[in-house]
Amino acid sequence: MRKPVTIEGQEITLATITVGDIETIELSGKSGRKFNIALVAASIRAAGDMERGTEEWVRTVHVFSEVPGEDPSFQRLITAANEVNGLSAPKGESGPAAPAAE
Repeated sequence: MRKPVTIEGQEITLATITVGDIETIELSGKSGRKFNIALVAASIRAAGDMERGTEEWVRTVHVFSEVPGEDPSFQRLITAANEVNGLSAPKGESGPAAPAAE
């Protein structure tokens, strides 16, 4: 599966990760933000983009929205990477609820 995402005027394509992509960009042993960075990089590499398919390039992407009312670039890349790799919640379902405040 492939999914294009426009980031700062550039179309970036993400694809389903292959075993070869995991060998190039290590995903195991990482958690949280580091896992998301590696997941996005591996998904971009899986689409054949070796220039942007690196953790270094992903770290240059904006975390906060540059355009009011638009999802931040990094969030759009994470969402696409999750989708093409079968990690997103089914339509109509959200992620886990936040814990209740005490």
